[in-house]
Amino acid sequence: MLLELVINFSILFTFVIFSYWLYESLQPYQASFSELQPWIVGLVAGLTGLLLMGTAVHYQNNIISDGRFVSILLSGLIGGPIAIAISSLIIGIFRIYVFGLSETSILSGLNILTIGCVITLISIKKPITFRNVNFYFTYIVVQVCIIFFILSDTWTHGLQNVIETALFYFISFYITLLVLKSIRNQFDRMRETEKMAETDYLTGLPNNRRFQQIIDDLLSNNDPFSLILIDIDSFKKVNKTYGHPVGDEILQQIGTQLKDFVKPIDAEAARISGEEFYIVCKDAPPAYGIHYANLIRSQIAKTPLVVSTGHVISITVSVGICSYPDNGKTSKDLAFSADKAIMQAIARGTNQIVHVNQLNS
Repeated sequence: MLLELVINFSILFTFVIFSYWLYESLQPYQASFSELQPWIVGLVAGLTGLLLMGTAVHYQNNIISDGRFVSILLSGLIGGPIAIAISSLIIGIFRIYVFGLSETSILSGLNILTIGCVITLISIKKPITFRNVNFYFTYIVVQVCIIFFILSDTWTHGLQNVIETALFYFISFYITLLVLKSIRNQFDRMRETEKMAETDYLTGLPNNRRFQQIIDDLLSNNDPFSLILIDIDSFKKVNKTYGHPVGDEILQQIGTQLKDFVKPIDAEAARISGEEFYIVCKDAPPAYGIHYANLIRSQIAKTPLVVSTGHVISITVSVGICSYPDNGKTSKDLAFSADKAIMQAIARGTNQIVHVNQLNS
């Protein structure tokens, strides 16, 4: 019996851990198959349950014990209610018919379907997470143990079946859950590290490296866009007058304004150097680029910034604009065009905007 339990746990552990590792690894691409994900998870969990029943521990009166319920529960952790419904349906029907139709097989199969139905309905309103999974696990163990006790031919056998099954479920579930948490934490740390490498530490905006990737993606798709380069007017004077800590606060507040500005439009903002920011407005011809540039220039000029020293500081910006594909076919060409435009804007004074097309008119 011990060997059967070890084999059963090994199958459960291998399939669940591999599936979860694959799930975390494919997270960046999940948007493309998000609708299929619960169905795939449910199918994999169901097939895992069938393998587990094939190596189950057999008790008297055609009772079998294995990790199929752990597979069902963990499918809900990864794939949600749909995954639970699919996996429990596959396993429940299999349990009724494959080992021979009998009172035990029917009751056991209906028990699987009932548990699947109950936790599916509950998890619709209260999704299974690492925090509340213990609640669902407790319910499953209690109901399974009650059915095992009812199906046992004697009180002694019933008590023995309940104790052995509960211990097996407890050990297999919590060992697997512990490793799943460890994998999740590792992937969380990896994603956080990747995010930090692509995020400006001061403003929380994408940095120059990440922004280059955004531009390259647009160029590879041949999507038209306008590029807005923003430079804070007289920022060195602000640093000299109020100090660099206040200058950092201003950069943070400008960053916040840019984040809020791009939310309702199809655009992204980034900080590329000291006091310079970029906004890329997708699907925006030159006229739209100029329009958006005017909006953000006006908004910044009309919004005095309150800093920690108590000073209220008015800030203006100079803005240069270029558009793809009119003003460049590569990121380097576009950056050069934006620089030409902003140099002309700065030359005209403060709080000015120039589109590079205006230099050729």
